[in-house]
Amino acid sequence: CGHISHVAFGADSHQAPGLAPLVWSIFSSSRSPHCIHVHAFCCEAEPSPQSREAIRRVGMEITIHVVDLERFPLLHNLSNSSAMNLVRFYLPELLPEAASSVLWLDTDIIVRSDVHDLLSKLFVGANRSKSLAAVARKKELRTITRYRPSKLGVLNVSTVLRGDAFNAGLIAFNLQQWRAQNLTQRVEALVPALQEIGLASYAGISLPGGMRAPSSQVPLQLLFGHDFQRLDSCWNVGGLGTSWGNGELLPLRVWAKQIAAWWTGKVARGCALHWSGGDKPWSGHNPFAPQYYKPVRKAAVRAGYGEIFPGTLAHDGSDYYLSWLLRIVAIFVAAPSALFLVVALRRPGSGALRAELVPQSPSVHYRGDVDTVSV
Repeated sequence: CGHISHVAFGADSHQAPGLAPLVWSIFSSSRSPHCIHVHAFCCEAEPSPQSREAIRRVGMEITIHVVDLERFPLLHNLSNSSAMNLVRFYLPELLPEAASSVLWLDTDIIVRSDVHDLLSKLFVGANRSKSLAAVARKKELRTITRYRPSKLGVLNVSTVLRGDAFNAGLIAFNLQQWRAQNLTQRVEALVPALQEIGLASYAGISLPGGMRAPSSQVPLQLLFGHDFQRLDSCWNVGGLGTSWGNGELLPLRVWAKQIAAWWTGKVARGCALHWSGGDKPWSGHNPFAPQYYKPVRKAAVRAGYGEIFPGTLAHDGSDYYLSWLLRIVAIFVAAPSALFLVVALRRPGSGALRAELVPQSPSVHYRGDVDTVSV
């Protein structure tokens, strides 16, 4: 290998179902899998002897790191899910000094192209001084966050609201620049400041620790604005986790996402598919899981990656069609019943029915100085 490509992710037990498919997809999509070193960060338990033996059998470079949360200021007093989301800011310290760059992936991603080839082209030439690489969104940061410049003025970062937004689920770090500029220390100062003014997150971000948890995306966006190396849009085809909201009669947003995927072909051509949103591919009812996630999961288990990450044996989307069918049947059964009731109440001569359904108020009669109540 000309160089070793480092890939990292963090996960607790809630993200465990996505680990084996993610790691298998990283290696199987590369022409140089032995030039890739995958780093899995967790905080709950040391890998079991069975996991270590499974790593030896698959023959790939996989290291499971157990993080001491008390060692890092940003990770104090957080849930395991939130801590593993923010552990990316400590990669310059956690990874070997020889690692000059690293690709960070969320665990709800499936890789379908060569990450070794991608990393070999980052932070070279005119982009040598860039600290970050990501897929730019079409909207500006201020449009997505709806942050007011006046509120961010106290942090001296309001001007970046005009910069391009990006999704932090797949980003590359230039570790040399992070170490040289002490960028982790800047993040450590920015995150609590954002929490203090109530801007640690914004609507639309799917956070493992809930909306009150600090986001990794906000400080990255505010620190770098539009000053990052652009990746091809195929490297973060997101929104596949768009969910059927509780207040929606029909899953119109999900259907719109499916139609757009079919019409544009972006999902089929995607280098990395990202189930950003609340409906993860292992939930059991994600519309994209049967075609794009389930085959990868099955291949990962056959290759032995399920023994490295035992939590993989969870829902794989196989009951997706059944769950949606039951919800739609329930809607079409309930709708005619409600319509019949409305028509029955409005029909002439339905006074008896209304009398049964609507309790009659007692009437009061006055007789002299005594009140009597008749029902």
